[in-house]
Amino acid sequence: MRKISIYFTALTMMLLSAQNTFGQRGGMMFAIGGASNRMDDMKYLQKYILSTYPVDGKITSSFPPFTSLSITMFKQLYDQIRIGGGYSYSTTGGKSSYADYSGSISTEISATSHRLGAYLSYSMLGGDHFDLSLYGRVDANLTSMTIQSSYTILNYLNGISNQYRSISPVGSVGTELIYKFKDFSLGMDAGYLVDLTSDLKDTNDGDPLLDPNDRETVLTSDWTGWQVHITALIWLKF
Repeated sequence: MRKISIYFTALTMMLLSAQNTFGQRGGMMFAIGGASNRMDDMKYLQKYILSTYPVDGKITSSFPPFTSLSITMFKQLYDQIRIGGGYSYSTTGGKSSYADYSGSISTEISATSHRLGAYLSYSMLGGDHFDLSLYGRVDANLTSMTIQSSYTILNYLNGISNQYRSISPVGSVGTELIYKFKDFSLGMDAGYLVDLTSDLKDTNDGDPLLDPNDRETVLTSDWTGWQVHITALIWLKF
């Protein structure tokens, strides 16, 4: 995967160097939709934290598919090839809780992914209006994770919050189907993202987030999963 990322980035940079010769049109692409995620370590940690409750709490949310969006600047180099770069964002989280007449206890884990990288699209079937393409992205992924626990007992409130961060390479491939108008296009894309995970570390002291049952293992986030978006392309002349 790392070699593929290097080759993909090198190819994109090579094509970008030729943009003034081979292409004079480009634009911006906006995409919004949903994405699933693996998050095995975080689901495991969530279950562990629940097991430490002094009462029988329950998990009410465990990292479901949630919001995903992206903004991409692109250049149409050839009739079949678009290249560019952009920013992508995803979010998810989990929650466990317990409450009765005497008080409550809850834990929330929230995660966000900020990705910045290169984009390449190749048109397989094109016409005056419809276009079906294969696309690929290679990004640097910044994950921000917040783990917050709190409890109340007879109106007494207390809690703790920790923030963690990691940077990992990610890559995604998929298909795009768009309908072309004069100066804009509408459509959708569907693809699969692979996250080459890295260790989560505390943003304050840099300490790793360790497995509570194995102090030699560091926990990670994992954004690997499916993505589906509605897309809009605005065409510009550069």
